[in-house]
Amino acid sequence: MLSVLVVLALIVFVPGPVFRLIHFDNARQLVDEVSTGRAELLSMQDEFRSPIASLGSPARSWTQVSCRLSPRYSDGDGEQGVVMFYRQGCSLVAYEIYALPPDAGGAADVAEILGGRFAGTPACFRILFDVLTPDYGASASSEYATALWWTDPHGEPPAEQPDRCALPTPDDPGAAHVERGVEGPMTAETYVVYQVRSPVSAVDVGCERRLSWLAPCRGEPQGFPAL
Repeated sequence: MLSVLVVLALIVFVPGPVFRLIHFDNARQLVDEVSTGRAELLSMQDEFRSPIASLGSPARSWTQVSCRLSPRYSDGDGEQGVVMFYRQGCSLVAYEIYALPPDAGGAADVAEILGGRFAGTPACFRILFDVLTPDYGASASSEYATALWWTDPHGEPPAEQPDRCALPTPDDPGAAHVERGVEGPMTAETYVVYQVRSPVSAVDVGCERRLSWLAPCRGEPQGFPAL
């Protein structure tokens, strides 16, 4: 009985910084674990790539671990829509960027050549659908997913999304375990970006109040996602 009381006391009264250290350690361990799936990710990238073979060889390629925070809301026991804790979700992502020739035309022309269709705004960024399998948005977080888009990095992005038309880069501060592949010149006017994401793995990283079953979160945990 005394042991149970001691354990309960530790759970209730242990300082928040201790839990934060535990969460940091768990989050960083998750990042390292996700990075070990690179060989399988590249195999899936090869499998999904065949419909865009006409684009030739990529001008730039790399893989990285990408992570983000997502809230876990109350499941209905009490006030609705209350954030009870946050999770850090991480996946391994492979990028290939294809430089298009000057006569490639716009997004509509490229979509037609690849046998798909395009959608999205602004005009300098268009998602290409019906080209790859699985298609954009067709995969659950527990499955491999693809994305394919046309972009004109010199175009005019919307004011509320100033980076919307920028090409992804391996220097993203939100990336970890970056492994570069092809690093050719990026001098074209327009590009096609091919992305493959591994299944998402997640771990609880708490919030400003660790005892989420006693009180809701007051905000996102500081210093996360931890890479």
